[in-house]
Amino acid sequence: MLYPKYDHNIPCNTILNHLLGLDMILLGLAIMTLFLSTTVNKIDNKGRVSIPAPFRAGLTGQSFFGIVAFPSYQFSAIDACGIDRMEALSKSIDQIENPDEIELAGLSFAEAVQLGIDDDGRIVLPKKLASHAQITSNILFVGKGPTFQMWNPENYDQHKKAILKEAENKKLSVRLRPIPSGSDGYKDKE
Repeated sequence: MLYPKYDHNIPCNTILNHLLGLDMILLGLAIMTLFLSTTVNKIDNKGRVSIPAPFRAGLTGQSFFGIVAFPSYQFSAIDACGIDRMEALSKSIDQIENPDEIELAGLSFAEAVQLGIDDDGRIVLPKKLASHAQITSNILFVGKGPTFQMWNPENYDQHKKAILKEAENKKLSVRLRPIPSGSDGYKDKE
């Protein structure tokens, strides 16, 4: 099921925006946190690393100024997002029908770590997460739209090359998909 069913009087676009992490409201418009680009930063000897400034800017105004990070279940990388996205996932769990997806969502919460951003824009990367992603001295932040990942730069380079080769072999490209009315996060609230 692409979008869950609701049997109440809350406007559908409000629910969909919330489930998709688009529930930050500013001046009557829904705003979505968007993580773009890639940045390599050094990790200091205390395990601190600076979150890229554009990523930090996307996290302001959330109920927790920091990131939520957990091991990627597909790659030797760290998945990360803002607390608002995790709160939206928490509220949507009851709508998941596939037991395997419920277990994976539960595992995401169990493995997640809230990492506060200090006054210098840094987090302390837990050793367990760094080990999972094979991150030692440099960390690559990879924007993924509403989320981002943290990688060992060399591992990501191999991953990127594999994606590009697959795209070339299959003649893939990214296409815009139709967005259901009222769920794009950029229209006025009803």
